[in-house]
Amino acid sequence: MVFQDFKLLPRRTVFENVALALRVTGMSPRHIRRRVDEILPRGGGWPHRRDAYPEEISGGEQQRVAIARATVNNPLILLADEPTGNLDPVLSVEIMDLFEGFNLRGTTVLVATHDTKMALERGKRILRIEGGRIVEGLR
Repeated sequence: MVFQDFKLLPRRTVFENVALALRVTGMSPRHIRRRVDEILPRGGGWPHRRDAYPEEISGGEQQRVAIARATVNNPLILLADEPTGNLDPVLSVEIMDLFEGFNLRGTTVLVATHDTKMALERGKRILRIEGGRIVEGLR
């Protein structure tokens, strides 16, 4: 799950925030280190920030950390709740490009957004929900 407000642990580094998703599965420290070092570059090229704390990095970098944490276990489904809501338009496109890349590698990506224009520009399947019911499906 990827949240609009990132949900990073403030007293944990970038590495530790991502590693947490692996640690809870009982993975060995060696495997965790290797896997986190693999996933950080996929998140936008900022592995040099692995020892930074969330307050030391930008909002876009924080969202990339949240995405790395959500994808480090290679999930079949990725849920993203307004993942670009706190980002500028350029970063929003970059984040959506990341999601598209995960989708191309086999992960089903569901994004909740109010940004209909960006969703339509992606050419993906769009479901409009009102009152908890699907009222329209677009392509």
